[in-house]
Amino acid sequence: MHRLPTVNGADEQSQGEGGLPRLPPGRHGLPREFVIQNQRERLAAGLIAAVAERGYRATTISDIAAAAGVSRRTFYGYFKTKGECFADTYERVAAFLLETMAEASEGERGWNAKVRARLEALVGVLAANPDLVRFALAAPPAAGGEVAARYRDLLDRLLVAFREGRPKNLRRPSEAAEHGIVGALAALLVEKVASGEGERLPDLLPDLVELVLTPYIGREPALKVAGRT
Repeated sequence: MHRLPTVNGADEQSQGEGGLPRLPPGRHGLPREFVIQNQRERLAAGLIAAVAERGYRATTISDIAAAAGVSRRTFYGYFKTKGECFADTYERVAAFLLETMAEASEGERGWNAKVRARLEALVGVLAANPDLVRFALAAPPAAGGEVAARYRDLLDRLLVAFREGRPKNLRRPSEAAEHGIVGALAALLVEKVASGEGERLPDLLPDLVELVLTPYIGREPALKVAGRT
């Protein structure tokens, strides 16, 4: 199971910027594997925080290192470029979101219920970490190039996740319509966070359930699954 690149639970004296715990100074005696994991986690969390605040293009390696509470030299010990750090972190975030959604739907019976469970898990994670919306859904389209391509790939993977287990007898919208579904979903999440209501993302669940299911099962059945009838 992947995990989010965030670190919690340190006391205030051991924390750097953004509440990230610092390693003890000097010869701390920690295993090399622990040090490497800790520093990679810090760099990933620092990147997320910096990109969420400044956008991808405006974020510098110095910004990432400062947010992570490490030196630029430490950054270059793991990544050659900002783009390489972004690619590594973005994939970890995407994998975590998709795995969380899949696990949430395992105990549900019926495709409609599975879709609702996946959406509920998604908004739950993002509500607890609104910076992930800024990092993964808001910043990439504005950056263009390879960064925007990773965003489009994430939307494609979300679409595949929603379609998983869909009964074959259900109508299927056009490919363009299906991509419109996940694009609209991302836009709703970004808008909610941009308005300062990131912690209230779960309020969008009925809207998202209706949005995703209506093209496949019709509006009235979708409203029922969304809990609106």
